[in-house]
Amino acid sequence: MAIFEVLVAWFALSLTGALAPGPLSAAVIQQASKRGRLHGILPMVGHAIVEIAIIAAIILSVNALTLTPFIVDILMGFGGVIIILFGGLALRDYKHDMIDSSVEIKQETSARTALEATTQGALVSIFSPYFLLWWFGAGLSFITILLGDLQLSIGTVFIAGILIYFTHISTDLIFGAFLSIGATYGSEKAQVESKAGRLNLVNIGIGLFQVALGLSFVLLALPGLLFGAY
Repeated sequence: MAIFEVLVAWFALSLTGALAPGPLSAAVIQQASKRGRLHGILPMVGHAIVEIAIIAAIILSVNALTLTPFIVDILMGFGGVIIILFGGLALRDYKHDMIDSSVEIKQETSARTALEATTQGALVSIFSPYFLLWWFGAGLSFITILLGDLQLSIGTVFIAGILIYFTHISTDLIFGAFLSIGATYGSEKAQVESKAGRLNLVNIGIGLFQVALGLSFVLLALPGLLFGAY
């Protein structure tokens, strides 16, 4: 296949990972609904940073690593626990914070929360079973076949890696921007008054979703870890 056709196929495959509902999408919606669309896209930036290492490892032929069923269960169980913790953090912010009119406090908070949002995106990517299994499955296989088909020399591997990386993260950033903008407008309507104050239904929904998702991963991993014969 021509390079353009290969990249189009890679773009389409990358969409299967970007569009899959998971903790990263939840992080984008959570950050956007709480702090605005800019913070909503920052988890995707953290996600993209992690993927530099993933793609570089594959390009450098560190593709001999295989996931045994035991390792898959460990990743799934540990990742599930991490996702539950992030769900708890989302539920902790079940109320809308009062906005402080002080510009100085806003600037200080902006710098800190930007780092937190980016770090959250990196962490939920590293510990997400969705992310890890997708890369060890579809992502690794496609890139390995791609490099083999093109018979890339040492001098062009770097360029191929850049094309593969930016084609892939473009799907994440496009979908992340869509989620962030949607969550920013939607969060203004997803508020209800209660005895506890103004509730943020978006954060409550995201928190419950993450807790349920994490529990499902833990429950799927437990039988293999406790009773499986490897």
